[in-house]
Amino acid sequence: MPVITRVRAFSKSQTVNGTRPYNLDSTFTTSQIIPLPFDSTVNSGTPGNMYAIVGEHLGTATSIEFNGVAANLNPALFKDDLLIVTIPPAAPWQTQKGTVVVTTKYGTASFAFNISPPAPTISAVSQLAGAAGETITITGTNMDNTSGVKFGNAAAEIVSVTSTEVKVKIPANALGVITLTTPGGTASGPYESYNGVAVPILNPFGFNYVFYDDAVDNAGEFGFNGHEVDQQNTEVVKRGTHAIKVTFKGNYAGYALTTNAPVDLTDKTYLKFSIYGSTGTEGKIIKVTVNDFDHRQVSVMLHADKWSTYSIPLTLFQNSSQPGKPTSLGYVGFQELSGNAPEIIYLDDIGVY
Repeated sequence: MPVITRVRAFSKSQTVNGTRPYNLDSTFTTSQIIPLPFDSTVNSGTPGNMYAIVGEHLGTATSIEFNGVAANLNPALFKDDLLIVTIPPAAPWQTQKGTVVVTTKYGTASFAFNISPPAPTISAVSQLAGAAGETITITGTNMDNTSGVKFGNAAAEIVSVTSTEVKVKIPANALGVITLTTPGGTASGPYESYNGVAVPILNPFGFNYVFYDDAVDNAGEFGFNGHEVDQQNTEVVKRGTHAIKVTFKGNYAGYALTTNAPVDLTDKTYLKFSIYGSTGTEGKIIKVTVNDFDHRQVSVMLHADKWSTYSIPLTLFQNSSQPGKPTSLGYVGFQELSGNAPEIIYLDDIGVY
């Protein structure tokens, strides 16, 4: 009969600095993740991770189940006193009274082994600005049993919860990073990637200063190279009832919203906006600029028939001619950069955080 005496971790990961060759006479240092042997006895595990089941008479195993879900078997990793196995991703988590069951040709053995809930993730939020009381949707993974959601320091009322979706009401004074807590841990998000930035940027909720929500706030406008603007357009709206429709009639045409008075950026971190590309704009480039179309600029990619929300660090709006984060903001500009005119974009929720 099989006997299980313990379960141990099979490996752990460690991040170390390593030196790699760059060419024949130079090297560079980079961080790398390497697995290391790890023989600690554990009484719980996480789906998707590998563990070793230690005991006697295990080599003829025909089935290994974690909380009733069968794991994939690899007899090449079996010995009479050791089974190496990965907990199946579908194994239901159970922080108490979980079991692992091993069946061999000669019998069955069970052992108390709990499944830890996987950590949640936030992949998207339906809107990153809004009024208190509005219901928004947070999507991601492993959101079962969500116990709390915060917008910065403000706690939100939870409306509904599934494994991949949580609906909440925006709390009063909602401003900052969204966090979501489950028995598996706390996740922050969403993150956004865009051209020229290798590390995704965290998208906070709300604004410290708003240029446009449903109307232009404390701002004017200007443009060049041929453009048409409808600041109260209702055709395609990210949030609320209106968006700005910009039609670039000429290649490399530009459009900008100006402030009535310079906005102090000392305590500001991001330029935030939502942008929608019309049909035919997929993969086309828009230049986003602060105060200077020629120098302080970052490029973003359009996605056709889809809203994208960006939070661009203000520190990126610099170059050798104008080093350093801008200290104040006079205008925010958007320029067609792919020679794709005529081209239509929609803008909504423009401001700084």
